Amino acid sequence: MTVLIQSTGNVYDDSSAARLLGMCEAWARYVAVPIHVIDESVGKVAVQFMHISKGTPAMIQQQKVQSLAFQYLVSIFEAALPTLSVSDILTAALGVGATGLQNGKKKQGNKSKKRNEKRLDRAKAVEDESSQSQAEEELLARKNAACAAAAAAFGISTSHTGDDWGLRLASSCPTTTSHAICSTVAAAATSVLPHLLWLERNDGPSQQWRNELFSVIIAAIQRMCKSQDRDTRALAYEALMILHSALNSVTAVSCRVEQIAIDSICECALSLSASCAYPLNYFDNLYENNDEDLEIERNDVRDVCRSVCSLDSGNYGSDESKSPSIMILNRIVSACHSAVTGTDPAVLPSEAVVHALSSLAKPLNKLGNKCLEQPDEEGCTILFKALDSFGFVFQILNSLIERLPHSKTIPLSRLVLIGFASLAPLLSSVANMALRSTTETERHLIEIFEKTLYAGIQQAILATAQIPELVAESTLELTRYDIKGAMRGPGGEDHVGCIALIRMSSESDVLRSSVFKVCGESILQDLTNLHHALKRIEVERGVGVDYGKGVTPLSRRLLIRVVSRLGMQQGGGTVLHTLLEEPLREIVAQKSTPTTVEKLCRLCEAALDLSFFSPPLLSHLFRNRASDLDSLFQTVIMGYSGLSFTSEADSTTQQWGRLRCGVICLLRACQSMTDYSSGVFTALIKAECEAAAAQCGQGPESGSNLFIEDIVGEEKIHTGAYVILIGECLKHLSSSKHMTVEDQVESCRRCVQVLKHCAPDVASVLLHVSPEATVHVDPRVTLAEAWFSTMKTLASVCRHSEQIISSLAAENVQTLFGESLSLAMLFIFMKDIGGKKRPAPDVQRGMSSDGPQTLAISDFIAEAMLLGPSILAGSISALSAHIQLNCGNEVPAEVLGAAAISASILRAISGATPPWVVEDTPVLFKSMYVALGSNPDLFIQTLGVSTKLETMTAVGGLRAGEKLSGRYLDASDSHINSFLSKASETVAKNDWKKMKVVLKSATGGKKKESGFNLKPHYCNW
Repeated sequence: MTVLIQSTGNVYDDSSAARLLGMCEAWARYVAVPIHVIDESVGKVAVQFMHISKGTPAMIQQQKVQSLAFQYLVSIFEAALPTLSVSDILTAALGVGATGLQNGKKKQGNKSKKRNEKRLDRAKAVEDESSQSQAEEELLARKNAACAAAAAAFGISTSHTGDDWGLRLASSCPTTTSHAICSTVAAAATSVLPHLLWLERNDGPSQQWRNELFSVIIAAIQRMCKSQDRDTRALAYEALMILHSALNSVTAVSCRVEQIAIDSICECALSLSASCAYPLNYFDNLYENNDEDLEIERNDVRDVCRSVCSLDSGNYGSDESKSPSIMILNRIVSACHSAVTGTDPAVLPSEAVVHALSSLAKPLNKLGNKCLEQPDEEGCTILFKALDSFGFVFQILNSLIERLPHSKTIPLSRLVLIGFASLAPLLSSVANMALRSTTETERHLIEIFEKTLYAGIQQAILATAQIPELVAESTLELTRYDIKGAMRGPGGEDHVGCIALIRMSSESDVLRSSVFKVCGESILQDLTNLHHALKRIEVERGVGVDYGKGVTPLSRRLLIRVVSRLGMQQGGGTVLHTLLEEPLREIVAQKSTPTTVEKLCRLCEAALDLSFFSPPLLSHLFRNRASDLDSLFQTVIMGYSGLSFTSEADSTTQQWGRLRCGVICLLRACQSMTDYSSGVFTALIKAECEAAAAQCGQGPESGSNLFIEDIVGEEKIHTGAYVILIGECLKHLSSSKHMTVEDQVESCRRCVQVLKHCAPDVASVLLHVSPEATVHVDPRVTLAEAWFSTMKTLASVCRHSEQIISSLAAENVQTLFGESLSLAMLFIFMKDIGGKKRPAPDVQRGMSSDGPQTLAISDFIAEAMLLGPSILAGSISALSAHIQLNCGNEVPAEVLGAAAISASILRAISGATPPWVVEDTPVLFKSMYVALGSNPDLFIQTLGVSTKLETMTAVGGLRAGEKLSGRYLDASDSHINSFLSKASETVAKNDWKKMKVVLKSATGGKKKESGFNLKPHYCNW
């Protein structure tokens, strides 16, 4: 490179310039470019080509050189990104891993990062002590080089200053502005501006060239933010957010460039918000789909505005000097406040201004919490302006909403209600502020809070009543942002008026009290009347039609939840009773009618309506008016008898599938277990198991009208949902702070009774020998996941509550755990993994082990064993009813139980289950070790017994005389002794992670090309 520079004698033709820039660009990717090289390559060569525009063919070669110039600059800037650390430099220099720059590649996983860290530590250990300081110097040199390159490119550090030089001209002239130019400017801003800030703060007296370079680059970014081109504006996003992050690393503004940065960030944020405003007449046709590019840009701009005002770091500054984030937040809120309050009350305010303001909800919420904890006059002033702006918009909308067409009201009402809902934490903070002594500024804030809260709730009610959630059929299944006439948040599925009301009623007790204070107790009746009106519209629209007028059923039900929450706090018993009676009357009215599509639909809607009432109300309903619900549950139970093995689901079955979902939602919402609900759960689980067993009895290739995706499957709710609800109930009961210990114990006892009554039915389904289903949805898979997940929850509850476990002893809960452990082992023993001289069969007995059901089994076994020796003894007692074991010498029951579990685990990782199960073995064997009293000798003895256990009769995939642990442990004494010796060393070192390696070695090593899937996640219930 030096030879090339010297040979040209400061005169470069297109060819020599291209060669020089290409070599420099390759260099800049890996090391800091020396300043004298930058002066030559950028200051004398690259700048000559930056303002070349497309033209004659003669310019083609110069355009190629221009492209190389931009690539070179971008490489210099990217090599000095603020995200680059000393560790990244050192890692690359020592050749032990990739640098921190991902450049579009998939990010490293945690394991990969840990391996790189270990390699780096080892490499550091053999390097001299100067390697760390050299890396620090390299990083500083890169940043200085980036500043020098930017100065040269913008003509700051040369004699050729002025607006006609290099990038300054190229980034401001429309004829030469291109994506390459703007991306280069953005890269410069991202790497250079933070370093210039650091230099101004830490490198002695301010220097003119640094201030000038900072101003020039930030001015270019401001021009980009005002560009008419969407892609150009987008290039500025990252630079603004990184600049803010660097700016906010100090608690107070102390130098001129910091103030320049604050001014520019505010201007850029407001410019971006104005640039992505909805075009005039955009909403004239509400039936059209939204412009996805525009909606994506609006979301991105919201992120930028939120980020440049972020208070996540907790940096609020001091009483004397506010932090940069607070200053930016104050400037943007003040600008929005002036624009909104300056609007003629007869005209709707600017949607773009409200868009900018609503994006600041997160920092405003944090500021509100800070002002509550520590009085802050300036902070309260910012909050006052924000709430006053929202209140002003609400008042104008409330006065005009009935007179203006939806095309005018939808964009602004939707936006301001989304913002109002997002500000619920701030409103709660101000409501709490009113409960303590306050300053005059705080009293003004509380006053405007009450006015805004009242106006906002009125707007939410009016918008829900006046503006339909969907003016036409939704296209959300086909598009990302639905039709323009959707009164929802982008990509959402609820009316924003209902969302705002639910947030006001759910944020805190004190905010609910404030709702009653500003609206009066009549708010309950107003909301109830609104619900009645929406229900009438829903009936008029007809089944399956949720657009045109009113709101969707889900949004309407949110009003039930709002009234329920408000009424439970304020004693609105009469209103709640009236609202509750409507679905109950519907259920009772259908009691004697024949089963039709209409009946099933009405019952489903009633069940879903009930599920939105508060848990205490539902618990009272199940205790005192259970007979009113009989027809609801009986209809679901009877529906399982309609199972057919050949026909597809007809409309009646489709509606029954919806009703089943509605009943599950209702049972889930209750959150308690009464005598009546325990009977309902038992009947439902037994009916579902009976239908599942009948389906399995028809074989894997049988058809089904129930066990398909959109009836009892992933599109609705999986088989086993009733069992999952019992697990959820146990979790809630064990953690509830509103129940007495006696009530907790009694409810847990009822849950255990349900599980005990249903255990035989569940076991008969899970152990059915029919191979994995191919035509219908196999009901056993999710039923197994549900059962073992729930049993794990029960085991966890028992382990952490002495009162519950002692009271459940009378229910013989140990037997239930023992039977479930036996069930888990029998499932594994069903799989034929082959022998030394025979391969495993292609088609296995029973359901597949490839899925979350195996994950649930593994987690349950690990948790259940921690309950102690009695559970281990119970497991072998239950297993002996199915398998006759040959265990040699007499062995204590708890040891034999642990040995049987160990044998099943060894068989599982030998091929009976997917290979990922071996990842769980450290937890499984550690639990066994603890269950055996943390006795190393007894644990190793148990492992030894597990390698010798044989079945005397053929059971499942086991043949008479076969070892339970599988073919790899049916080996020589030396192999077994080696396994036990290595396991003993692992236990002695308490290194349970190494147990995985020991087990892999003992059971045939890594299972490549097993045909199984990767480790799954639990189902979404």
